[in-house]
Amino acid sequence: MPETISHLIINSPFEKPQKHWEYDREKRFFNLVEGRRPAGYLVSSGQSGFDDPGIFHELPIVNKIRKRVDAWRENSYPGVTGITRKLLTHWNSTEERNNRFFFCQMEAIETLIWLKEAADSEKQGINLPSDGGPFLRLCCKMATGAGKTIVMGMLIAWHVLNKVAYPNDARF
Repeated sequence: MPETISHLIINSPFEKPQKHWEYDREKRFFNLVEGRRPAGYLVSSGQSGFDDPGIFHELPIVNKIRKRVDAWRENSYPGVTGITRKLLTHWNSTEERNNRFFFCQMEAIETLIWLKEAADSEKQGINLPSDGGPFLRLCCKMATGAGKTIVMGMLIAWHVLNKVAYPNDARF
């Protein structure tokens, strides 16, 4: 049964999303759905007017990576360096840190770390497109106000501290 939206914010910014609003194109109504919204984007359906709901295009590689990172996180980040483990422990600590990171910030840094430090066996079937340049370019799409600058700082700290500790490791 369609639900009236009494409030848009239905998840804590500090936890993995548990519910989302799903748009029913036929009924032109939103339904509250359990689970995380799949990653994707909307493209105009070509209708004129301000209420074009668009057509949803899923990003299957992002959804596949999300599941793998979730499992890796739940398994305590196997395969990471000692420095990475200390950073992840600190970043996730509610005792050591006064300001918690948003879930999306932690997921972004965990995903970038997973792409470099997780075992190759965990990344089977994940083929990241390349621009053909000399470096693998990775990105994290985050909403306005989600804290991209903080994630960049975390990324720099992770690379620098690992490079100092493991100067011959080409991953850093």
